[in-house]
Amino acid sequence: MPDSASPLTDDDLEALRNRDPDAVRRWIHGNRDYIHSVLQRYSSSSERARDLVQETFFQALRSLPNFRGDSKVTTWLHSIAKNVALSQHREDQRHSYLEEDTLEHVQAGTTPEKSMGSNPLKETQAAQKYTLLHEAMEELSESYRRIIRLRDLEERSTKEVAEQLDLTRVNVRVRLHRARRALRDALQSRFDDAYRETYEMAA
Repeated sequence: MPDSASPLTDDDLEALRNRDPDAVRRWIHGNRDYIHSVLQRYSSSSERARDLVQETFFQALRSLPNFRGDSKVTTWLHSIAKNVALSQHREDQRHSYLEEDTLEHVQAGTTPEKSMGSNPLKETQAAQKYTLLHEAMEELSESYRRIIRLRDLEERSTKEVAEQLDLTRVNVRVRLHRARRALRDALQSRFDDAYRETYEMAA
């Protein structure tokens, strides 16, 4: 790790702001362990913290032209890492209901189950749900269908999906969020229309 407690010289600052490879390697990538330790304080797990290191690097590099060198590099990196972790947490919270609701539709619609003595209206709705799910899945891109099948239907871990699809775990989570959102959008109008028709017929 570089001596980040020391102030940057004018030459160091200029090189860093110009994204000089040696300067970036020394002052940004050289602080990987420090960045990870900061992320751990604001992340739900060590694994999530590791996943966010690259995002912190990206945000730091993007912000370099505006770095004035008024503070230590570690102080600046601390602020970026904290913001990255908190932003990810807000994103997770924002998608929480979306994912749970969509996953419920996916798992409930995997097979059109029927049981003896069940309400005919419920049987009709179950069969419709299966059909609508199949139609909605067909609207998705192959990459979205595949990640939903692996993660939600086969219930494989993020690590297993990442290895099978040759993606990072961060990319698996991002793609899964987008796939579930696309599936939810495709399902929403179908469920609304189908249930409306079913209740009108039963009335």
